[in-house]
Amino acid sequence: MRYFVVEGTFRDTITIDKSELQIAIADHLVYLDKGFEEKFILASGPKASEGGGIIIIKGQSLEEIENYLSKDPLKVKGVQDYKIVEFKLHKCQPMLKEWFG
Repeated sequence: MRYFVVEGTFRDTITIDKSELQIAIADHLVYLDKGFEEKFILASGPKASEGGGIIIIKGQSLEEIENYLSKDPLKVKGVQDYKIVEFKLHKCQPMLKEWFG
């Protein structure tokens, strides 16, 4: 298994109106819920100071993660872009060992 930190950043120019944006954000959260249910997302949340968020996710390959993110409603609607950083686990809290395997 491979591990990734994903940083989502809202684009400088968003072409949808505020009501469509709120719908896209709600759909994005539902989309992430599926990742939590299937246990390949460990954590997610909005950035404290700007549009976008962080996701800690695992998968078999970078391509698998890119494919998952390409279907995210915020990506589909042209609101958010993603930067993906793979990391190798060195150490974690005991409570996280099950997720990291």
